[in-house]
Amino acid sequence: MNRTIFLIILLAFTVVITKASPVDSISTKYRNEEFATYCQVWVNSSDSVCDAVMRDYDYQMRFKLDALYTWALRGMNLRKEKNELMMLYFKSTSFNKGNSVLRGIGDVIIPGVITIPNIFVDCKLIGEQSGKGNTLKLNLLNSNGFIKNMNNSLAVIPSKNKGNWLVLESHVKFGWFFNIFITQNRFKLIMEWRLKRFIHNLKDEAERREKSAISSK
Repeated sequence: MNRTIFLIILLAFTVVITKASPVDSISTKYRNEEFATYCQVWVNSSDSVCDAVMRDYDYQMRFKLDALYTWALRGMNLRKEKNELMMLYFKSTSFNKGNSVLRGIGDVIIPGVITIPNIFVDCKLIGEQSGKGNTLKLNLLNSNGFIKNMNNSLAVIPSKNKGNWLVLESHVKFGWFFNIFITQNRFKLIMEWRLKRFIHNLKDEAERREKSAISSK
């Protein structure tokens, strides 16, 4: 009897914890040469703090790329760090205020196979605000071979549970050479973990700022 009561209490406790703890997730699907990655993380911080983090990321991506390496791009191996499959060197960004086009320039190195320097990627960078939250969209306009098509969306979605969801959706098709090289398994090792690290960097920064704001009161 005591064992039965204990199991019931344990089950009830588990259900409560599960309902109180939103689940982070990441997954990638491959279809028609396109990798579609969906990632969401729960952020224990206020709407205002999450919005500020998004604004800082938006501004620094346009005008202060080096600053992003201290937080949003930290640990993503985008500065030619050693990687067995592919090395990425994200060199610079420039932003055209007139047409909202962001140009990124970098090198792609497949050790022992090929080095392709100064690949450029031109994207339309659009920030949107609505009652459902803030969204930052990055849509490919032009590239010289590395990427064939790309549409990315990063959103902050407020929740009734006194927090926010950070949701990243990425759709990318690579150029013919990289499409051959980047298999589904290699995509996880080359790209998916970077997307996961990126969104967790934003989460960590938002929660750090929230704690700092609370402690300073």
